[in-house]
Amino acid sequence: MIDHGTEEASFRPGLRSVLRRMRLVWKVNGLILVILAFMLGILGYLGTRALERAEIDMARDVSMVSSERIITRLEEVMMGHEAAELPALVNRMALENPAYRNIRLIAHEGRVVATQIPSDTLTVAEDLWPCIVCHLAPGQTPEVASETCCEVLEFENRERVLSVVTPIIIEDGCSTETCHPGLSAGSVLGILQADFSLARVDNLITQQNRHTALAILISLVVGMAITWMMTERLLGRRIRMLREGAMRLAEKDFSFRFGDTTGDGLAEVFGVFDDMTSELSDTLAELMGTKEYLQGIVENSADLIITVGPDGLIKSFNAGAEQVLGYRREEVIGKSIEMIFADPRDRTRAIEQMRNGDHVVNYMTRFVTKDGETRRVMNTLSRLRAADGTPIGTMGISKDITEELRLQVQLLRSKRLAALGQALTGIQHSIKNMLNVMKGGSYMVKLGLAKENLPLVTEGWEMVRTGIDDMTEMSMSMLDFAKTRKLKLRQTDLTELIFKVHELSRVRLQDLGIGMDLDVAPDIPRVICDTEGIQSVIMDLLSNAMDACLWKEYPEGERPQLILRAVVADQDGRIEIQVIDNGEGMPEEVQERIFVPFFSTKEKKGTGMGLAVVARIVESHEGETFVESVPGEGTTFRVSLPINGPGLKEEQH
Repeated sequence: MIDHGTEEASFRPGLRSVLRRMRLVWKVNGLILVILAFMLGILGYLGTRALERAEIDMARDVSMVSSERIITRLEEVMMGHEAAELPALVNRMALENPAYRNIRLIAHEGRVVATQIPSDTLTVAEDLWPCIVCHLAPGQTPEVASETCCEVLEFENRERVLSVVTPIIIEDGCSTETCHPGLSAGSVLGILQADFSLARVDNLITQQNRHTALAILISLVVGMAITWMMTERLLGRRIRMLREGAMRLAEKDFSFRFGDTTGDGLAEVFGVFDDMTSELSDTLAELMGTKEYLQGIVENSADLIITVGPDGLIKSFNAGAEQVLGYRREEVIGKSIEMIFADPRDRTRAIEQMRNGDHVVNYMTRFVTKDGETRRVMNTLSRLRAADGTPIGTMGISKDITEELRLQVQLLRSKRLAALGQALTGIQHSIKNMLNVMKGGSYMVKLGLAKENLPLVTEGWEMVRTGIDDMTEMSMSMLDFAKTRKLKLRQTDLTELIFKVHELSRVRLQDLGIGMDLDVAPDIPRVICDTEGIQSVIMDLLSNAMDACLWKEYPEGERPQLILRAVVADQDGRIEIQVIDNGEGMPEEVQERIFVPFFSTKEKKGTGMGLAVVARIVESHEGETFVESVPGEGTTFRVSLPINGPGLKEEQH
């Protein structure tokens, strides 16, 4: 037994598939048929309009001749003073020609004198048809028309008539003037309105429209059959070939070729398609090779290369990351990137720095291995974008610098020991000078006591006290320089700190007659630093600049001036504090030794440890201190600090 339901169910999808494949053929045929129907419709419409105009023109000519005959007979009756015969005459003449729908004789004042239809209006307003033939719009000067006028009127039942209006003129040979008092020859006595039915014309037009519609229908059927055969033969089969080729390409089968040899335009398109397929196949092979090459670079890199989606989940994890962090990629892909950060806020801060760009270069952070060990890494973060510019995630390339930082700590400690070793000579020389001063002072005290000379004793004691104070100050500076101070790092508003330093220095600057300008950039971010240490650095640099200004003899028109400035440095992730003065400046040989302990240009007034301590504090923040000076013109000290703080946090003791 045949399952007709199953057979019908299998037939319908097959039919739908065929119809989908023939969709373009249907569209082409539909477009051609629409154009054909439109053109035939326009031609039919124009033909009908021409026929209508010709029929109405012919009816107008016949109607005007008939109206002239009626006017002649009416004049005969009126000349014979038989006005009572006018209604009968009108009815009689209307019955002579069945084409008349109505004949009305209307006096000049609008009164209907005779009409074929008894129920017709007895008076016609001058602003309505047919009186409007002689009169303009209300309120304007009336005109007298002497020619016959025609108008096609349409009634509520869609019946159309050709209304012919002929004026009746008073002639010179009227038998008596008492019939029409006040009217002279040539005046309009009234009008004759003869309405001729256009039913025959409308029937003819209706028949013409039917014939036109039938012709259009036959043309559409024949045209559809012809265009269907042509488009199916020229397009349908080849479109199916094109669809099959596209499906093969979608399945990554680049061996498909059309091989169309007909030589027409579509054959050229197919040839281009074949060439494109060949080039695509070669390009794909090249791209696959490039992809494998790049994947090899990423996979074999010793750096940690990790990509993260816009949702913060890990998408890729290379072998370098596996080796350093101890995770297998299967353990981390699809999980939050924050799991490998010792402080997840480090990544948040890095993302915030990408607001004005797509990269954050060389910022220090800490990763946690699978075993819980903390590793120091230098990370470069880049935003990934799709072809249209839409962000699709981030890529981080990190380098494990834990061992390098450990070696840097050792190097820093070695430098400190070397600096202390170099300082011994300075210490010995300074102590020797101070002891010589104290010896001279003690001798003067002894001599003054022996001679009971109190001023000499006082002068000697002042020398001894000065030596003691200098040795005390030097000892404190040495301790401050030598000890490794644990940094108290926290988020610091650098702008607020600079204003605080200015307020602390304001009174002293005013007393010394030195002006100071503040120049703080509006985009200075919060900095991770030891707030007290950086404040001490700024205060020491300002004190040094004040001394440089006091030692200079300014020409007339110039006054001592300092500038305290804070800007975002050209180097990514750093800020810069600048102290600028217009003091006496320094020669090049002094600039080279300015940060060396116990080197001083202040002779007896300084210990040579102030700028050395400044450099020591800045160095503990992993910052740098620079000096630029021109003798006689002034000096600029620049302190560069990392915004995210030093990377040696655990090593600062």
